[in-house]
Amino acid sequence: MQHTRLKRAGWQDSFSTLVISEQVGVAQPDTGIFEHAFEQMGHPPKEQILMVGDNLHSDILGGLNAGIHTCWLNSNDSAAPEGIRPHFEVSSLNQLHQLLLPHQ
Repeated sequence: MQHTRLKRAGWQDSFSTLVISEQVGVAQPDTGIFEHAFEQMGHPPKEQILMVGDNLHSDILGGLNAGIHTCWLNSNDSAAPEGIRPHFEVSSLNQLHQLLLPHQ
């Protein structure tokens, strides 16, 4: 499903590492999935990592627990529950693109 989403968005060639929890056997918000991803990426500085997700409880909370920046894809304009505060929030993939590549 993740490969299909990336292809639909035109981003299938934008990432050198793609980690899918079903393939790893550890799901978010467990920090083990993030540790696996960090290892696959060669342990880059956490300041250079952004977790983007549409689920506050698994994607965003997991990223926060792993000590990385997070961006909530909030396409339904939902209110965040108390205690989960993403670093960034966007409502569309176009907004995410502008956040990541503001001069393109």
